[in-house]
Amino acid sequence: MSNTNTENQFVNATRKKYRFQSNKGPLTVEDLWDLNLTSLDNIAVELDEKIQKAGRRSFIDRRSPSTTEDSAKLDIIKFVIETKQLETDAAKARAEKATQKEFLNSLLEKKKLAQLENLTPEQIQAELNKLDQ
Repeated sequence: MSNTNTENQFVNATRKKYRFQSNKGPLTVEDLWDLNLTSLDNIAVELDEKIQKAGRRSFIDRRSPSTTEDSAKLDIIKFVIETKQLETDAAKARAEKATQKEFLNSLLEKKKLAQLENLTPEQIQAELNKLDQ
């Protein structure tokens, strides 16, 4: 879904005051962002089943307004799901990167310590003398 199309879908949904049925009652477009993926999936499945049941009765006649609205709602739900999944994946990647960085910093400190431990007494004294200057 392109950005312009997505923006148009959200503008249309807010202007027409779309409500999404859930086990918590009707939800606004804004409420969708607060739901977990399982709840969003349940709403999407129900909408998809409703659209499938309506079916296409004719290839000449256009779809009914309710079917068009349900399709638009489903597109919005799918966009929210996809966005939340991408955000979750990005957060996992950031966490993995932070863990790896922490590990490497710890390893670096150990290597530095091991390097210092291998200094001869004369080298240690020379380093101390440098610090006294």
